[in-house]
Amino acid sequence: MKIAVNIIAFLILVISLIVGKMYWNEKVAAQGVASPTRVAVQNSEAKEWNVKNLPEAIVTKVQNAEETGEPLKIVIAGSQDTSKESDAWPALVGEKLTNTYGSDLVTVEVQEYDQSTTLQFVKNQSYKKIIAAQPDVLIFEPFLANDNGVVGITNTLDNLSIIMKHVEEQVDGVVTIIQPSHPIYNAINYPKEAEQLQAFADEHGYEYINHWEKWPKASSEELLTYLTEDKNAPNEKGNKAWAEAVIEYWAAE
Repeated sequence: MKIAVNIIAFLILVISLIVGKMYWNEKVAAQGVASPTRVAVQNSEAKEWNVKNLPEAIVTKVQNAEETGEPLKIVIAGSQDTSKESDAWPALVGEKLTNTYGSDLVTVEVQEYDQSTTLQFVKNQSYKKIIAAQPDVLIFEPFLANDNGVVGITNTLDNLSIIMKHVEEQVDGVVTIIQPSHPIYNAINYPKEAEQLQAFADEHGYEYINHWEKWPKASSEELLTYLTEDKNAPNEKGNKAWAEAVIEYWAAE
């Protein structure tokens, strides 16, 4: 009888160990699936970064900001398209990010170079202002519309290479996101230049946000309702469309 009791006790112990191991494995597996998509942020509102669209380099910077308390610094730079006005897309993006994650975890600086071309930007060494800001992330709109028909896409990309060389040499670990300027109604060569800009980004390992997907087609007259009267920059509707694309990249919900 005593032997039978011991055998039953032993079997119960083995079963308990097996069940416990299975539960632990399931718990670990569940955590392994969840961790790549969100990073917890320890701020007053217990928000979370939704990082499912972000590359590993930015995720690492997000984690570092959470751990150290040093805000992730985003610099948004570009032409008159990248306006510093309070209703422009950079302000809309900055407001969304700081409201969602807190100014203690992310800061946004906007640098507008009105009517500049890449050639002028290089000649004036305007990239030094970007360097001085020491961004963790640079969102750059490299004057594609201003260069169109003036500088030429080959020179645009050469100038962009020069700009990025200076920035990367003096801003350690900067992550660059490139965007085209506003779409142009009924343009023929311009869409091809945007494709070359994206190819340049892909070739050099830069992120690329194609905000044109949020705009009406270039062949549609509706596009004109998204641009200022002189067709030289986004208006309120254009800024909202542009901001939506960038916010989806950073904070997809």
